[in-house]
Amino acid sequence: MDVLRLVSFLRIPSWLLLGLACLLWFAALGFVALWPQHPTGARQLRWKDANGQPLASAPTSCGRDGRFPLLAQQNRVWVPCLAAPDLPGGGIALLQPSRGEARLLAPLPEQLSLERVEGLLPGTGGLVGLVYRASTRTSSPGGVVDVLVAAVMNEDGWQVPPERLPGGAGSRLLGLGWSGHRLEVALAPARGEDTRAEAADAVLVRVGDAELPLTITREEMCLYLPDCIVRAAYRAAQAGWRFLLEDGGALREVKESGASVMEGQSLQVLAGLDLRVAGRLRPASIPPTHRLEPDGSILPSEPPPSGLRPLPSPSVAEGSRLVPLSRSRPEQGPGVIHEWEDQHWHTASGSDGSLRVGGGARPLATVALLDGPCTHLSSGFLVPLRRGLTLLTPEGCHVGLTGSGQRTDPLNLLEHLERSRVPHAVPALLWILLGLPLLLLPAGLLRWPRESERRLLVSALLACCYLLSTLPLISWLLPLLS
Repeated sequence: MDVLRLVSFLRIPSWLLLGLACLLWFAALGFVALWPQHPTGARQLRWKDANGQPLASAPTSCGRDGRFPLLAQQNRVWVPCLAAPDLPGGGIALLQPSRGEARLLAPLPEQLSLERVEGLLPGTGGLVGLVYRASTRTSSPGGVVDVLVAAVMNEDGWQVPPERLPGGAGSRLLGLGWSGHRLEVALAPARGEDTRAEAADAVLVRVGDAELPLTITREEMCLYLPDCIVRAAYRAAQAGWRFLLEDGGALREVKESGASVMEGQSLQVLAGLDLRVAGRLRPASIPPTHRLEPDGSILPSEPPPSGLRPLPSPSVAEGSRLVPLSRSRPEQGPGVIHEWEDQHWHTASGSDGSLRVGGGARPLATVALLDGPCTHLSSGFLVPLRRGLTLLTPEGCHVGLTGSGQRTDPLNLLEHLERSRVPHAVPALLWILLGLPLLLLPAGLLRWPRESERRLLVSALLACCYLLSTLPLISWLLPLLS
């Protein structure tokens, strides 16, 4: 009878303990449900080499090329990595934010190390054509000369491995073009005393095809004019190659056959001409005044907005077209301005260490926290990908955004705690979320003890154990979750 009286006396405290434990458990579940609205750190890509083996860190030289820092193509981002001590030959990195992975293509050979990207042109089927300037050792005085190298790549790696193009040091790239799935390169090779290739013929090379090059002589293009210099070339839609010539202070355009297409343009047009159609981009500090279109027409370019300082800008692949985006820093005020077509975005870092994003006329709003190696993400590259917008750095820090500027990929609680690198933080959170059901469910399912009063007392004791173990864990975890 005394035991029964004791059990009956403890009924109210037992229900109270169970209620408190359940209340705490439901509060923890509610915190988890509301967590996605809490700003979290940026995501970081996992780096791998060409064989799929993990890398300790990103190469230090990726994204350092001033004209071609990166190219966005569907859900892929191509980043040239210049030759550096940790990557002697340089290379090309493929960033895939949707997979959380960054991978280096097979490293470039040290004898053809990547010094500067000269041309980059997307093709069909995910192909990308590349022409870069390399430093190679020779037995001649000085020991090192620069040459042009071409290659073709896609997400599976090098489709055509890097190969040296004709001509010696001083050879000039005229343009890139696609013939179906084959990359063609037009260049003016430097030979002998013509170290600047100003008296050179034009050579068409089909990359990966030993049967081409095809030489189009300077006499054929210039019609024996003595002051003619071939300055650029592009592959016109359904019309083959066309060449832009400097002819006695004027700009002239001719076909492969030598027939004149356009005459009478001022040579000043050439000095400020945007040659993106030929896979060539200008330095960000020298904005174009005119733009060459695929049909051969030359149109005025919009002047850059005042009050902004141009920065190296990303490019986007639209089919086989190269579309550079505008990226600049305000002369007054924080952050970076990103513009293309009808899009206008502003990214900046807040005084509280947050990443703030605003689109159009919308004010800046916090979307993420800047921590660890991602503290400079606010000055990264904003590019449109297949699933929305992505703000990223060449090192692999990235944040996904919707068209209205809201974040699409916040870290969940477990990912957030893993990033904190505090031992036992994840098991502690799992115990807070799962501990009470793990303690109470076995006794309830087995209906042990059989008497309901005693079963209530056992459940209360288990709930008390949960409360005593969980409250210290919550006070320990809260600073990590703030």
